[in-house]
Amino acid sequence: MVNTKETFDLQSPVFDYEDFLYRIDGDVDLLKEVIVIFLEDTPRLLANLYAGIRSGDKKTVERAVHTLKGATANISAKRLQQLSHHVQLMLKTNDVVLLEPFIEGFEENYEKLDQVLRGYLLE
Repeated sequence: MVNTKETFDLQSPVFDYEDFLYRIDGDVDLLKEVIVIFLEDTPRLLANLYAGIRSGDKKTVERAVHTLKGATANISAKRLQQLSHHVQLMLKTNDVVLLEPFIEGFEENYEKLDQVLRGYLLE
């Protein structure tokens, strides 16, 4: 059985604003542009990931989780980045369908991230 509680550090930030702002040289307008793109693209990416896990399509899962890990790293979304990395490691030794418990972790953490990011768009 897969233990989803060990997938990421709950103490790590959902979104590290200071890190992201530093990496884009303090450009708040760019930060908002990137957030908008992320919020537009990520639901489709997550849907592909979930569909791949549920159908056992390892190639789809590998592609989706790799893309998600990169996208979350780009915006300093630490928890989803860590979760994506963990799933990538698990793909090397586990059947894809065993990853189904991780869907809940992705959903919960994306929901939190979505709320946080939308808050920055209002500023």
